[in-house]
Order: sequence, then structure tokens, then C-alpha cells
Amino acid sequence: MRVLVFAAALYLLVPGHPDVILSGVPLGQTGTVLVIALLVAWAWTRDVIVTIAPGLIRAFGVAIAVKFALALVVPHSGWVGAYYANDQLQPPVRDSVDFSLYKATRIDRQLSFVDTEFPVHFFNEHGFNFGLRREATEAFSVEWMGIIDSAEPVTVRYDARGEVQFSVDDVVAAASPVTVAPGSHVLYVQYRKPKVIEGALRVQPLDANGAPRDWTVGEITPDPVSPAWRTAARWLVVVAWGVHLIAAGLVIAGLGPALAAKLRQVRTLRRVEAAQQCVMPVVMLGLTLQGLWKSRHLVDHVFTLTGGDDWLAFEMNAREILFNGWLLPRGDLPGKGVPYYEYPGYAYFVAGAHWLTGDSLAGVILINFVCLALATVLVHAIATRLTDQRAALIAVAWLLALEQMDFVRYYTVTLLSENLFVVLVALTLYLFVRFVREGQWWTVVVGAAAGGLATATRPTLLLFLPVAMILLPLARLGRDRVVRAAAVPLVVIVFWLGAISPFTYRNYVMTGKTVMLTEGQAGTFIEYNLPNRDAAGNLKYFEAFTGSMASAVRIMLWILWEHPAETLNNWGIKAGFVLGMVHWMGSGTPHPELVLTSIGYLLALILVREARSLGAWLLHGFVWTHLATMMLSMPSNYGYRLILPMYVFMVIFAAALIAKPIARWLDRGAAADAALA
Repeated sequence: MRVLVFAAALYLLVPGHPDVILSGVPLGQTGTVLVIALLVAWAWTRDVIVTIAPGLIRAFGVAIAVKFALALVVPHSGWVGAYYANDQLQPPVRDSVDFSLYKATRIDRQLSFVDTEFPVHFFNEHGFNFGLRREATEAFSVEWMGIIDSAEPVTVRYDARGEVQFSVDDVVAAASPVTVAPGSHVLYVQYRKPKVIEGALRVQPLDANGAPRDWTVGEITPDPVSPAWRTAARWLVVVAWGVHLIAAGLVIAGLGPALAAKLRQVRTLRRVEAAQQCVMPVVMLGLTLQGLWKSRHLVDHVFTLTGGDDWLAFEMNAREILFNGWLLPRGDLPGKGVPYYEYPGYAYFVAGAHWLTGDSLAGVILINFVCLALATVLVHAIATRLTDQRAALIAVAWLLALEQMDFVRYYTVTLLSENLFVVLVALTLYLFVRFVREGQWWTVVVGAAAGGLATATRPTLLLFLPVAMILLPLARLGRDRVVRAAAVPLVVIVFWLGAISPFTYRNYVMTGKTVMLTEGQAGTFIEYNLPNRDAAGNLKYFEAFTGSMASAVRIMLWILWEHPAETLNNWGIKAGFVLGMVHWMGSGTPHPELVLTSIGYLLALILVREARSLGAWLLHGFVWTHLATMMLSMPSNYGYRLILPMYVFMVIFAAALIAKPIARWLDRGAAADAALA
């Protein structure tokens, strides 16, 4: 089964006919969803024994080879375009994720754009950190070139909002429409959009009746192509679709029996056990499809993110990584640059999402939803190990409700580091809980590495590191030898910091000094805990600050010593905000779903025995250290998104609190029904 899924994923990833869907990386929305569906199907049927015929795998190999051969022989169709961030066609030519071209940005199949349909994704790069709707407010220009070789004359109509110039073999057309004589000709289109207008452009051929039509496959090419190969490109579209249908049939033939066997197996289980088995595919596919729906308006459209906000900073850094290297130079030479300012982990994640899905932000939003689904599945796995099956199912249902009310509406649909942070923390805690229960070393190694990556996404997780280093060996003391348990903290810190080290190395190469992750964040802890609004009175705290986190801690203790009542009141307001009373910091009304989760969590600490197990204390360690970082910072930045990661794990114990009463009520009902029968 694994070989079949690998072959199917490889089929989606390899290049194919450039004018047919699923033509390779970047996959776009369709290809990404298909890869996710394949992986979910494989993960769900891993315990089912089904024999895959060797001939089916060989047939898949042939399909992959044919698809790749089409990519090699079929010429690209369309206009090669050089895009500029000015209205004078002045370099530099902007880069594109979708294409890697010399002195060009992309190949456009049709020259038909209105406003956000222009693929000017470069307005989300460094140098454009201002305003919004830059595709309309800023000027840009494009020069397209295409080669036509037709046996018949072709009439072309063009018009634009802005300035457009159409040329045939360097001869500028006087007016639209233009008739291109039979034979081979080089066509040029120059378009200039000035500032503060919404762009629009149409360059279309006309049919025999004078009605506009689309450019057909092979009609316009960026390189010289013979008439025979132009014709071949058209009929090879049929071959490409045929190969897609064959590949789909092979997947159905291979996965179909496994899925059917899994469904039969699930039907034999008790209701609760069957529901447990269905959590992973339902959550993964459900949230993936929701992500597909929520990002649909971004497909084939540009969305320029608002200047000065975190989401634009992450997108700018991601595109810089893709085009100028993982060192994130931002125009600086090694040794002359600056450390990371924004948390780096999510920027590299966004870069990877763009590489897989393409230029559009639609792919990044889709992957955000996939991360939320993975985090939910991991929470279910943690709850199953710490509580029982009913409590785990209630926790998943509770978490899904919170996600719909608080995550999806505001934060999953944009570029914020919580989208990655939550799943990395969930993976860290899941593996640590497994280590406490099973004692396998690989779980603590991978868990520590995941914690390091989560720290690169949100450095405040460093506060949880000493907690993990203490709790993990304590949990294993009664089961392992003392020497083995004592080695756990060393393993944790080595692999945790090892995962951070590439980011530290980048800072050293670019700046010549050692900065673990970011610089300039420690000062915010002072800024967000100042005792009053008197600038003169607070100046002494900033003057004493040396830039390090140790200095920030010392000054915060100084503030607490001099202004205890005001500081404690400030922390109390923040704590209330974190526990759901978000109106205490001017964020509208209380959120009952967060307040109820907080109350349930706190009561569970007293009333639920499982909430006090050693494995559970790992989760409490994260919740409380996260609460501490919120009280020391400003938890109301961008609404209440900063507080949400702790709720992902609080629901486990809140659900356990009500699971046993619900179970007793259900059991009494079942007993009454049995007695009546």
C-alpha cells in the first residue's frame, strides 16, 4: 500500500503537459488536496492487509513515465511576460514562484485580466511594506512576447484600462483590431498601468464571425515552434487527460479494496470505538475541504496584504527566501545584514507552502487549515492516552467548535505564526506523552526537535523547555534506571537547540554576531509592563535596558518592586483576558466558549484524577508557561489570537470533567432499555 501511495504522490509531483491540470509542482489547490487525500487514505488503512498486484505498480510507473515524457516534448503555450513594479518597463524584472525564467516573470496562457486578476504577487515583497490594494494604488507594467505561426490570417482585438501597445514584428499597430498575416510572426504587447487605477487588459483573437475567443493550445508560444509541434501540442492534451484517467483508475483499484476492508472493520466495532477510528479521516478531510472553500476567492487572484502587519512581514520574508536564498539576505551581504526581526519559523513554512502550491496566497491558507487539522488529530491522540475514549471524542468535538468560533473565522484565513505554532506544539506534547507512557527514545528526540522548531516559530516556548527537562525524567524514574532517566534532559536540550541552530547560524553568517533567533523582542516585555503613562517617569527603565532578555527580567522585577499594586492589577487584567474575558482589554464582549473552557479546565485539575498524572503535567506546563508569557507581554495584539494555543490542550481536561457524568447517564439509559426489553 505504501508503494502505491508513494507512486500516486510522485505522479502528482512530476511535470506533465503544461496546458493540462496537474502538470507538476507547484500543485495548485487541486493537486495539493489530492496529495492530502492520498496520505489520509494511506494513514487510515495502514492496519488493513491488502495485496497490491505488482502489475498495478508497474502500470503506475508507466503512467509516470508518459506524463514526464509529455512535459519534455510538449512546447509551452502562451505569452512570456516580463513584469515590472513601475509603469516604464524599467528593470528589475520581478520573479515568480510559478515559473523560473531568464529575464521574464511568467508565461500567461491568456492575456485577459481585470484588477486583481493580474498576477502581480511581487507587491507582497520587500519594498512594498505600505498601504493596501497595491495592485490598484501602485503602478506596474508588463511586456509580453509570443510567436504565432498560422496558415490563415488571425485578427486580434486589444483594449485596456491604462496604456497598451500591440506590435507585429516590431511594427506598432495603429489601432485595434489588427489582422496578422499568415506565416510566422513575433507579437509584442506592452501594457502600462499608472497609479491609482484598477488595471484591465484584453488581447484576444476573433473568430470568423468577429466574436472574441480564447487563444488555443499551441497557437501562441514563447519560443519558435514548428506548425507540426503546435498541432501535436493540441492533440497531446487528449493523451494527457487519458493518462490522468488511467492514474485515477489505478488509485481506485489499489486503494478501493483497502478502504472497503477498513469500513467493514469499523462496522464490527462498538459505537465509541468506531467513532475513534473515524476521527482522523473526518477531521483531516473536513478541515482541508473547508480550507479549500475559504481560499477559493484567492485562486487566480492577487491579494496584497496590508502594510505594517505581521501577515505581510511573513509573506515578504517567504518570497525573499524563495528568490534569494534561505539566508534571507534582504539585499544585504553576509556579515552586513541584520538578525531576524519577525519570528523566522513561519516565514520558512510559508515559503515551503508557496513552493508546493504556487504564487497565490490560496495555497498558504489551504495549508493553514491542514495544520489545524493535524493539530486536532494530535490532540485526539493525546486525549486518548491521558483520559479515555469518550473523553477524547468529547475533546475533539469541543476543540472543533472552538476552532470554528475562534480560529477559522479570523486567524486561520491569514498568515499568522499560530497556524504553525499550534501543530508543532501539539506534535511536541504528543511525542513527550508517548515517551512518558512507552519510553521509546525516538519519541523524545523527535519531540525535542519539534519543540525547537516551535520555538523558532514563537520563541516564548523556551520558557517550557526547563519544564520539559524536569518532568520527562521524573515521569520515567520509576520505570527506567536512574542513569537512563538522567540522560533525558541532555537529549532534550541537545535536539531542541539543534533544531534552532540553523536559524542561529543564519544570524551569525548575515550579521557576524550570535543571536539565537530574533533581536529587539526583549524590550517589548518592558514596554508592555510599564506602571503608568508618564513618559518621563518610565524613561529610567529604558535607559537601564541593555538589550538582553536577562536585562528585561531584571527591569521587570524592578518595576514590580516599585509599583506592586499597579503591576499586579495589570497582570490580573491580562490573566482575565487570557481566560476568556477579552472585553477587559477592549476586545468587544466576553467569549463564553473560552470562559467555559477555562472553568472546565480549572475544575478538572481538582476533580479529575487523570488531569494530575505525570503525562498531564506536561500539558499543564505548556498551558501555564504560555499564560505567563501572555501576562508579561500584550495578549490583545491582533485581537485574541495569541491566547488560543493554550485552549487547544485545555479542552482535553475540560472534556474529561464532563465525560464521566455523560458516560454514567448513557450507561443508565442502556441498562434501563435492557431491563425493559
